[in-house]
Amino acid sequence: MKANRVNYLRSYRLRWGLSQRELASLFGYRNSAVLSRIEKRIRLPTIRILVGCFVLFGTPPSQIFPDVTEKIEGEVMSRVWKLYEDIQGNPSRRTKKKIELLESAIHRAEQNDRKYVP
Repeated sequence: MKANRVNYLRSYRLRWGLSQRELASLFGYRNSAVLSRIEKRIRLPTIRILVGCFVLFGTPPSQIFPDVTEKIEGEVMSRVWKLYEDIQGNPSRRTKKKIELLESAIHRAEQNDRKYVP
């Protein structure tokens, strides 16, 4: 069943005059079935396709597969906030490093106008 996902893989492929078979081959697949299912929004892109699109088109996955990356970002940021709250008050050096990392992720999300509230 077709999921309501936005992806621009087909647009990028056509912009550069590539067939599904050619693009599949560039990404290391023997046939184009996987690309067809992704373009039809039946299947989520694999890590190979996400990274391959970045390498080939020079475009981050968030621009080609915005719904997928937004969903993952939301899930990760929810867990970032939980860990951030859980480790508050621990004065260890290791915890301070974790807090620095988590705060940097929170700051990047805020810079992108994404508000993930705990």
